[in-house]
Amino acid sequence: MFPETVASNVFIPYLRKLLILELRRLGMSQTDIARLTGVTQAAVSKVLNKEYFHSEKVSGLDLAEQELKAVSKRIAKLLYNGNLNEAGYLANRYWWLVAASGDACKAHERYGWRKSERFICTKVVYPELDVSRGLVMADLERALLVLSSSEYFGFLIPEVMSNIAVAIPGAKSIYDVAAVPGRISRSKTNEVLYRRPEFGASRHLGGILLSINGKFRAVMNIRYDEVIRESLISMGISFKEFSSCLLYTSPSPRDRTR
Repeated sequence: MFPETVASNVFIPYLRKLLILELRRLGMSQTDIARLTGVTQAAVSKVLNKEYFHSEKVSGLDLAEQELKAVSKRIAKLLYNGNLNEAGYLANRYWWLVAASGDACKAHERYGWRKSERFICTKVVYPELDVSRGLVMADLERALLVLSSSEYFGFLIPEVMSNIAVAIPGAKSIYDVAAVPGRISRSKTNEVLYRRPEFGASRHLGGILLSINGKFRAVMNIRYDEVIRESLISMGISFKEFSSCLLYTSPSPRDRTR
């Protein structure tokens, strides 16, 4: 059993449906949508029937609908603008980050994988890292990909710029905490800019996570705004206020064991 089996049988069909809906919303003809997504015009027409589409779920994948929609919108926009290579790379990279994060394990088990094999995808994507660090890196890279796909995230970046840090279980030093080198910024067109995460990249956020002895495994700083503050409160999200930004803390990710 290969990891690509779940991708082709579970992930791709669902992502394709989201792309069809988004490309249609952008005004593309059914014929062009079929050409770009690799299906027949009849299949496109069937997907555009909302009742048919909403009767299906992403079986075995621990993915939030909003996350998938954000990424699919970004891929669809690239396809619509003719950036086929970039769209293909983004879709493939996103799938491998989902698999490396451990969020495709249930689907793999349904295809006969043993629990002892559940982190093979993590080692494929990050062969140079042990599993605990690979899981952290996959979670962080995936979060950055999803956030940069959102049309709203750029407005949450403060003047001092933003960053996200995630620690491995039992972190002892900043080199056990992954973050974005040089922080996350945005361009004049509101495009989110960042470098690939590294362990030991943020002494500031790494120090915060280490100071709270594992109570939280992830932290992020965002712009201070009353609307944002009230939204966080209404969602029950914990945060701390710093002069010009908010520090958002996330509970420890679910335990993952071999």
